[in-house]
Order: sequence, then structure tokens, then C-alpha cells
Amino acid sequence: MSIQPVSKTDTNSNIGSRLASATAVGAAAGGLYTAKDSHWLYKGAPSDSFVKNVKKNLKKDMTNEELLESSKIYRFVEKIVDPTTDLETLKPLIKDSKELSEAIKINKEESVDNAINRVFSQNNESKIKQDLISLQYKTTSNKKFGKSATLRLIHDNFNAKEQKLVKNNNTTEEVFNMLKRTANKVQAKAVATGAALAGLAGCTLALIFTDIPDKS
Repeated sequence: MSIQPVSKTDTNSNIGSRLASATAVGAAAGGLYTAKDSHWLYKGAPSDSFVKNVKKNLKKDMTNEELLESSKIYRFVEKIVDPTTDLETLKPLIKDSKELSEAIKINKEESVDNAINRVFSQNNESKIKQDLISLQYKTTSNKKFGKSATLRLIHDNFNAKEQKLVKNNNTTEEVFNMLKRTANKVQAKAVATGAALAGLAGCTLALIFTDIPDKS
């Protein structure tokens, strides 16, 4: 019985099989290598990608009412620091914000109108602006998301010595679980990317070192 010669189809099939194997091995090796590192950290600190995703999740978890209130507070502060702003235009902004209306009162018994008159009746415009901008320290909605709120939350729940997230007593379980999910998501994405790049590299090397038969 004679042995049939290897056809071009068989050769191509063998090459394809070798490339697929090289890609799979490269992807597996790349994934394992990438998984060894904590990719939600960069140089011993939470990475920009992790911070960005936490910030996004904090905003996503806020209610529409909180987001609206936060925008009112930010707009109020922007108007204060604008030198062209007429102070009188700030009064309705205070009344329109639930949190600012409460923040300007020195006690619960004082009415919002009386509180506004008390602050605005001062002769020193700089002092009025100083008192008004300090109102934001008593608000909460504008501190639930944004870069400052995100960095503060991460700082309070990150143990730099152990290089891991550790729940702060002032952080709720829900928020801390969000931090852990975000870290895992950033890690998983980095591993997947590393595996894909390693697989591509493996395939490329296999092509370089594979003798492709001449079509002639």
C-alpha cells in the first residue's frame, strides 16, 4: 500500500493548528503573568483607572434628587467665585437649594429669609462671600461623588502598608463592596487585555518561525 503525499491542504491545516496552539498558549501564559499583579494599583497606590471607575460608580449610585441638589450647590459656588456676580442673584439660589437653605441657618428656629438677611446685611462684601462659600462645608450631596469625594473614599478604605482595601468604620458595607467589585473589574480587564496581547504575540512568533510552503 502506497502512502499518499501530503497535500497543500494538509500542510495549511497543520500550520493553522500550530498557529492556534501558539495563540492559546500565549494567551494562557499572558493571562497568568498579568494575574500575578494587582492592576488596580500603580506604584503602590490606587491607579487612575480604578479611581475613574469608582468615581463613575459613585455617581451612578446617587438618586436623581441628590444629583440635582449637587448641581445646585456647584452652581452656587461657581457664582460666588465669579467676580462679576451680583450678590443679590445668589439669594434665590440659596432658597432653591434644600441643603443651602439649611446650611445658612444658625439654628433650626431661624427662618431662611432671616438667615439670608443676616448674612447679606454685612457691610463687608468679602466677608459676605466668605460666609456664603463656607456653606458648602455643611452640604452633603455635592460630596458624594466627584474627584475629591472619590479620592477621600479610597484613601479611607485603602491600607497602603498591606496594599489592599480595608473597610473604614464610616464606610457602609454597600459602598465598600462597590470598591471591591471595581477593583476586581479593573483587574479582570487587565488580565483579559494581557492574555489577548500575549496570544497575538504568540501567533506572530509562530508565523515568523513557521515555514510556509511555496505555492509554486
